[in-house]
Amino acid sequence: MDLQQINIKVFTTEDSRINYTNFIKVFNRWMDEGEQDDYLNYADYSHVDAGPGVLLISKRANYSIDNAWHQPGFLYNRKHAVEGDNAEKIRQALATALSKCEQLEASAELENAVHFNGADILFMVNNRNIAPNTAATAEAVQAALTPVLQQMYGGDAFTVERTSDDARERFALRISANADKPISELRSNLTV
Repeated sequence: MDLQQINIKVFTTEDSRINYTNFIKVFNRWMDEGEQDDYLNYADYSHVDAGPGVLLISKRANYSIDNAWHQPGFLYNRKHAVEGDNAEKIRQALATALSKCEQLEASAELENAVHFNGADILFMVNNRNIAPNTAATAEAVQAALTPVLQQMYGGDAFTVERTSDDARERFALRISANADKPISELRSNLTV
């Protein structure tokens, strides 16, 4: 299995206060500061109940403050193909998502109201051809994912569970860790 189109959602802490207008300000700044050809636009779906919130669209990835299932979090959706083995692709996706979470937590526009819980993560593959939602896919993905999570959590215990066994849904795993490490430490652990 050649994993591609990995999505990572890092859920917000319970005390976070989501203001979609402030995320639009952040995403506009990212577009201004980024390479001119990379970021394309943003879309505001904040009016949709339990929807994608505010989405920043780039050529390589989409970023959003997602509210699917009424569970807010930062969603990183890598669109382009990435080289390397599956563990390296997973490591890269997690590191990028955590790095963006760090940037968001430090953004003046969010007024210190949004924080991310690195112990509560959703891992998805946005391609049913590559990763059908089956037990065999779960076994193959967990073989590559587990060592990366062990490195990221630095020995803290964690669990990985499929969110659904419905073949019509995207393959997704919910990662829950018994850890209280800041996002910066989790990201740093991935580069060791």
